[in-house]
Amino acid sequence: MTGYLKRLLKAWPQPSDPATPDEAGALVPPRIELWLGAIREAYMTLLPLTVLGVMALSLSELPRLMTGSGALPEVGQSWHRALGLLFKTTIGIMGLLGAMMIAARVTFLLDARIHRTSRSILTVSSVAGTTFLLVVLADQAFDFESLGYASVFQSIVVGVVTAELMHGLGRWMPERNDLFNLERSLSLGQALNLSGIAVLSIAIICGAHRLIHLLIVAMGSHWVAGWIPAADSPWHQAQWLNPLFVLINQGLWSLGINGGQFLLHLSSHSEGLIAAPETLYDAQAASLSFLDSYAHLGGAGSTWGLILACLLRGRDPTLRKLAWYSVLPALFNVNELLLFGIPLVLSRTLFLPFILAPLLNCVMAQLSMRYLHLRLEGEAVGWSTTVLLSGYLSSGSWMGVAVQLAGLLCSTLVYAPFLGRLESRRLARFHMHFQSALAELVTASQSSPPCLLERADPVGVVARRLHSDFCADLGTDRVQMAYQPQHDARGRVVGFEALLRWRHATLGLISPAAIVNIAEECELIHAIGRWTLRQAASDLSTWRQMGLTRFVVGINMSPLQLENPDWVGEVDDALRSFRLHSHDIELEITEGQTLSTGLQTERTLTALQAMDIPLSMDDFGMGCTSLLYMHRFKLHSLKLDGNLTRQVLNSPVDQDIIRCVSRLGHSQGAKVIAEFVETAEQKALLEELGCDIFQGWHFSPALPAADIPAYIAHWEAASRPAPAGLTALTA
Repeated sequence: MTGYLKRLLKAWPQPSDPATPDEAGALVPPRIELWLGAIREAYMTLLPLTVLGVMALSLSELPRLMTGSGALPEVGQSWHRALGLLFKTTIGIMGLLGAMMIAARVTFLLDARIHRTSRSILTVSSVAGTTFLLVVLADQAFDFESLGYASVFQSIVVGVVTAELMHGLGRWMPERNDLFNLERSLSLGQALNLSGIAVLSIAIICGAHRLIHLLIVAMGSHWVAGWIPAADSPWHQAQWLNPLFVLINQGLWSLGINGGQFLLHLSSHSEGLIAAPETLYDAQAASLSFLDSYAHLGGAGSTWGLILACLLRGRDPTLRKLAWYSVLPALFNVNELLLFGIPLVLSRTLFLPFILAPLLNCVMAQLSMRYLHLRLEGEAVGWSTTVLLSGYLSSGSWMGVAVQLAGLLCSTLVYAPFLGRLESRRLARFHMHFQSALAELVTASQSSPPCLLERADPVGVVARRLHSDFCADLGTDRVQMAYQPQHDARGRVVGFEALLRWRHATLGLISPAAIVNIAEECELIHAIGRWTLRQAASDLSTWRQMGLTRFVVGINMSPLQLENPDWVGEVDDALRSFRLHSHDIELEITEGQTLSTGLQTERTLTALQAMDIPLSMDDFGMGCTSLLYMHRFKLHSLKLDGNLTRQVLNSPVDQDIIRCVSRLGHSQGAKVIAEFVETAEQKALLEELGCDIFQGWHFSPALPAADIPAYIAHWEAASRPAPAGLTALTA
């Protein structure tokens, strides 16, 4: 089967999958790419509620399963009611929440494209919720089912259209700026302007919905019944209807439409088309219970097969991690994490296995009933009943379990070759965007809008991939420390700067600036800070035990770490653990993010100074906040910004700035360190301008920790004065 599918892959269309920004091809318009990303992220955000609702549904059936009868014991009735209410208030309103989240996310991404901070996201979300209720409940009485996953398609359309309408109308309608401010963040004029936009948007969407509804009624409300098998047709048999319903269900789900709810709607137009919900199998009708238990193993698309394929054969760490996260929801046949995470919805790459896997499972189960004497004579089970357990309960024997195990194997074999193709496409797309995105990631703190991890463009794709891969590599040999020497004017080694080095498994060395800019948007920066501190302290402790004592190690410290109340304790713990003195290290405050001047930052710096830990200001000379730090705290050294030292030989302005900074530093008792020193002429001029310490390729690039002792020995020998007799002989 695997060989056949590999051959089939060669004939399958090859364009890039536009289902997600991670795989979006050039043929997909940017606007549609934005919508797809917003839909995916919105339903991913709602996944916790989905899992909670399905768990509530499963647990509500626990007393019934324990008693083995349809009647609930008295003690289980209140339990059943409470969990039923939880189910209705989570999954029961998922369509409503989806419309609101999609509208909010589309608005955010649209505003990000024009670099505008919107004040109307909450308003757009509220309008989308109201519009969704008007659209869904226009022709029916209120029902929780109509607000849930039965209306996923409507939620997608309403969410996207509402956001686009309000975004467009907001740029078209004149603003009322002549009215006074009610509060600092929202003016009366803005509120009235949003009110007009909201009214117009609701009117347009509801009017369009009503017009479409009237057209459908005019065409005939039973138009779909024409292609449904008639009651006396030979096709109106379970062996044909069940596979047919699988095809319909999967085709609709691939578009984001809840296929199961659509099939239930169709059943009302064809008498006897679908068996009663409590019926396990009917020889003359389709059975959704049968499909849930033996076709959709893990949810629509038999996604347990995809999970197992990722875990057994997947090489992409992101997909493997997603598969692990999907295991718990899959126990309850919830696969929204895969539907909107990979995604499977609107996907070309996995469309074929998404159809084939449940279809083959369905046919195999029906053949087992015909030729292997599988009998479904057990208990009726809900769609959220765990795989294997549902097989045992529905068949009353291990035969049902064996058929489900065969279905899991079949699904895994179907998905496996397509998974390889998906990984190859993701990797190719990532490499295509990597170089251009990396340049922006390196300079993100100066030139790019914030929220790299939230962006829907290739920069965001690369940022999320690097973040995920770095988290997996931190603590392994792929992430190491390198140490660049610092020399004084006489050439003696007086220090080393600890520098992060990350060698990606497929991309090679990654610029530290890129990963730091990404890390400063999340908690990863604190993990990097702790690891860097302890690794540098460990290496320094080793050198001290070897008798190497005449230098310090500079450790970079993000301004965000100064806002962490635990940072001082972590520094103290590292010094104690490796038996170091406070003057063995120097903490360098970097300017990756805007330097903080908050109360917690002041407490942290005060505590570090109280511990007699030298503080250094990195990239000094190109910002004003560093001067504020110098005004309030005692700095041990000032490290000149590299933009000054690189062009010092040809720029009189840079020379004047360096001369002024040197005088300022010396007046405050601080050393002045020059980075990016690459030639003897550059070093000589910087020394003349007042620099005390020099760091750069003129002396050495950053070195592995193992090379430091030999490097120190070499320079100690080179700077040692020659014996007097040898000097006279040479003269």
